[in-house]
Formats: sequence, C-alpha cells, structure tokens
Amino acid sequence: MAMLTVRNLPDDMHRALRVRAAQHGHSTETGVREILADACSPR
Repeated sequence: MAMLTVRNLPDDMHRALRVRAAQHGHSTETGVREILADACSPR
C-alpha cells in the first residue's frame, strides 16, 4: 500500500480531524482515510 505525508497542515485542521475521528471511534489516520475514500469514490 502507498503512504502519503501531508505537510504544513494547519493546527486547527489537524485538531478538527482528530475530533471528528474520535467522534466516530476511529484513529485520526483511519478517519482521514475514510474522508479520502469518500472524496475519491465515484458518485
């Protein structure tokens, strides 16, 4: 599997991603992966 590094992510965005993931019972990494999968899935 590929790995992706995102640099210069604003602190408030990182915090929001962490909170969103926690609300869904996921790690930040899993939450971001789900957001990316949703954004890239065909509509």
